[in-house]
Amino acid sequence: MGGIAGLYNLDGRPVTGADLERLASRLRHRGLDGDGTWVQGPVGLAALLSSVTPESAGEKGPLVHPRTGAVVVFDGRLDDREEFLAGRGGDLPSDASDPALILAAHALFGDAFLERLKGDFALALFDPLEERLVLARDRIGIRPLYYFRGRNFFVFASEVKAVLAEPRLETGPNDAELARLLLHEGGPGDPEATCFLGVRRILPAHMAIVTPGGFATRRFWDFDPSRRLCLASYPEYVEAFGQEFGRAVGRRMRSAHPAAVSVSGGLDSSSIFCLAETMRRRSPGRHPAVVGVSHVTADGSAADERTYLLEIENAYGLAIERVGIEGLLGLVEGAAEEIWHAETPLLDYMWEVTRAIHRTARNRGARVLVTGHWADQILFSTHYLIDLFHGLRWRELRTHLAEYGNWFTADEVRSLKRAFLRSALRHYVPGSLVPFLRVVRRSLARRANGSPWFTPAFRSRARTRRDPGPPGGPSFPSAHASSVYGEARSRYHVECMEWDNKIAALHGLEMAFPFLDADLVSFLMAVPGEVRTWKGVPKALLRESMRGVLPEPIRRRNWKADYTDPVNEGMVRDYPKLMEILGGTPLSVERGYVDPRVLRKSLVRLRGQIRGPECTNTWNVADLLGFELWLRTFFGRA
Repeated sequence: MGGIAGLYNLDGRPVTGADLERLASRLRHRGLDGDGTWVQGPVGLAALLSSVTPESAGEKGPLVHPRTGAVVVFDGRLDDREEFLAGRGGDLPSDASDPALILAAHALFGDAFLERLKGDFALALFDPLEERLVLARDRIGIRPLYYFRGRNFFVFASEVKAVLAEPRLETGPNDAELARLLLHEGGPGDPEATCFLGVRRILPAHMAIVTPGGFATRRFWDFDPSRRLCLASYPEYVEAFGQEFGRAVGRRMRSAHPAAVSVSGGLDSSSIFCLAETMRRRSPGRHPAVVGVSHVTADGSAADERTYLLEIENAYGLAIERVGIEGLLGLVEGAAEEIWHAETPLLDYMWEVTRAIHRTARNRGARVLVTGHWADQILFSTHYLIDLFHGLRWRELRTHLAEYGNWFTADEVRSLKRAFLRSALRHYVPGSLVPFLRVVRRSLARRANGSPWFTPAFRSRARTRRDPGPPGGPSFPSAHASSVYGEARSRYHVECMEWDNKIAALHGLEMAFPFLDADLVSFLMAVPGEVRTWKGVPKALLRESMRGVLPEPIRRRNWKADYTDPVNEGMVRDYPKLMEILGGTPLSVERGYVDPRVLRKSLVRLRGQIRGPECTNTWNVADLLGFELWLRTFFGRA
């Protein structure tokens, strides 16, 4: 976890130390081990340093190449370093820092150096010979990077708040993006846009090139849509998956400090924890100590997973840190701090629990927190059923659907079948009908929207300012491969990773997601979909590869914890505080986003409708609160 920032005065005006300090001061929490700056004429770069990997100990930044004069600032972790060093013929020592490897690669390959980098990173490299600034972000988009192009200047940083520190920058709320997040209208929109007008993000696997006379972005890497992996037997697929998964976990456990794992007792996080501990015991000098951290609920609740935590502790003879959530329910306490750091109008519905998990991990000496997030999306979907249907393998399709009943509730099975039918409809519908169906879907979404307080004027402005949407991705040979690609490239997932990164940085941590390892995702795209869900068993490859590593009750677990009650209970407890914040004339009303009469009636009506089998009312009210606090934090009332 670190941070980067920079300013390029395109009119040649010199950058000063004070200019850089304005940016860096808002990223100070990302620099546990200090910071550094570099200024040359109209260009200035700042690096906030936080050592995680062994190679980053004592790292200095910004780093300048001794021959070319190129300078780099870097936030992240490079993987497969041995492979890179071997390819360079041993010119660099084995403990060379990641920025040193980047400068060496740039000197050898020019802009093509980015294609050779694996890992989680965001970087900026200035070449003084060509007067060119290059920004880039890793293949999946784990590390955030934002920028603003002014008439005579270009500013960038790891967090939006640092970009906003540039006094020449003029911005405001981006209604199109706010509508997409709060009203669920408008389609995917512009993937580079943020909720701040003019402030944009570098997309995953993309680079931006800035010169005094121009600006351009392009993709430097993508998944290979033609890759197919056909092995002789299912056990061979299991073995291959196990190798890829082990490599993904090992990359994220490369730390000079204890590595924390957020482990709930569920299949995904428990697999990471148990595999990491197994790897540590096999090679104790190669892997760090593993710290398990879990949040726990009252005994017997729908979210109670203590039994599974005990299974892990008994199997491995260790203790997992427990954080009780009963005293941490609610979302108002600390919400303003959350908004400032996450920079989004959406709140974490269990914010105090998240903060407690992060603090516990940090107090145990960890600087990386590894989680099982996105396994649900990457390891299972119903899209492969389309491939079975298209291939006339209908008996096999029925077998898979029947097996779902052994792993999901009746309601979940019905939902999965509906998802399959919707996917099939999208897959087979003529292209000429797609625009019409999108209009119908948006109309239904507006009709079902549970946030009636937003004004027609806001909805109208949002629709008229809607962006055209991103271009299509590559064409894949199967619905299964296309769905895995879509999950890996999901805009929502990218935004969530940005929020996760910024909140973790607040607590001196970096977040790591083994299930979003680019090589693992590429492997899952290449295997047949029915192999990933062997005989209808969800996450079959993970379950089988963890045989002997994961306790059997967890490996065969067929239900997930339900946090509906704690989330709703937190809203019930905080409702008086929420009413106080939204009482009077909220900024969202002053700015014309919310109708005050509808707001007052809705808040009174919903107060007695929070508890129940769903979280919909809690989500809608929480989003309104988050939006109000976001407006106050960045555009108005303190």
